[in-house]
Amino acid sequence: MWITRQQRFIFAWRWSGDLAGLACPHSTRSISNGMPKVGHREHYQLPAKFDFRIWFPMHMSVQLKKMIGKLRTVDLIIEVHDARVPITGRNPQFYSSLYAVRPHILVLNKMDLISKDLRKPIEDYYRDNGMTNLLWTNCKKRLRKPLTNLQNMMLQCLHDEPRFNRTVKTEYQVMVVGIPNVGKSSLINSLRLINLGNSQKAVEEGARPGVTVRVQNRVRILDQPPLYILDTPGVLNPLARDADSAMKLALCNLILESATQVHYVADYLLYWLNKTGDYSYVDFLNLRNGPSDDIQKVLLDMCESNNLRFQCYVAGQRAERWDIDSAAKLFINMFRNNKLREHCLDIDLLRDYIDKNE
Repeated sequence: MWITRQQRFIFAWRWSGDLAGLACPHSTRSISNGMPKVGHREHYQLPAKFDFRIWFPMHMSVQLKKMIGKLRTVDLIIEVHDARVPITGRNPQFYSSLYAVRPHILVLNKMDLISKDLRKPIEDYYRDNGMTNLLWTNCKKRLRKPLTNLQNMMLQCLHDEPRFNRTVKTEYQVMVVGIPNVGKSSLINSLRLINLGNSQKAVEEGARPGVTVRVQNRVRILDQPPLYILDTPGVLNPLARDADSAMKLALCNLILESATQVHYVADYLLYWLNKTGDYSYVDFLNLRNGPSDDIQKVLLDMCESNNLRFQCYVAGQRAERWDIDSAAKLFINMFRNNKLREHCLDIDLLRDYIDKNE
């Protein structure tokens, strides 16, 4: 198949929604789930030259200061985080600057992307670490029960605080915080929908990090009592320095693509799948050479098996090249589109709590 460089992006986009369709009809090899384990790396490392500072744009620092400045008008803080990384990535600056002075609820969104069996270990972990106000949601599907549970917990937290029982208090204000692309804006729109019946989005949503870049105007989500909510931009931890945590966030699309190189993310996904013994990617990608811990070999195998090419010109002559970049993106989207088994990337951090519940 000959495609131009412009067509390659259309090509990749069409396939990213259904990676099972990547299978080549001429393939003669099928790999079973019972295949022997492949050798894998014990640890993941980024190149020494990798600059972690690119993950904390200047606007994040500015907006964090604005969020702190809004605290005197805020009665409750809701932190939204991605259930696939329930521990990794939570910003420690929020603890000292925000949570220490206001009631705090932790919402783990995208609960459908991890196994239900992991909810109890995660809840136990947070209970041992002093967090009892924890709820699970799936804002994409706008499920009413989790949202109603959150609303009830919000009202209970407000009622339990002595400072909120003053007769002069006529309305309440909630601030929603978290790292980028965890579903903060979706949560606000969902609460507004179930309470006010207003399907028009009050705040912009997006399937990429960085849609909200400043503290927004407040949005009314409840009439009785009058309850308003503030959307805020995602703020990452500027001190993040370990490769494993950084790659988990990148794999879950919680960091801008421009801030990471797609090959590093694809390499981390391969490392993680092999480490956890999940070789289902071999069948999904129609890899003729079976599992491997070498990302270059996997991407090249994927290009050859599925005829992923692009057309270019070299020294004035037309040439074809294997489309390694599109292969890497499709490999990553296989995880993000939930084509594999349910994965919690913090499974190692929860091992003690998982063992207790078995």
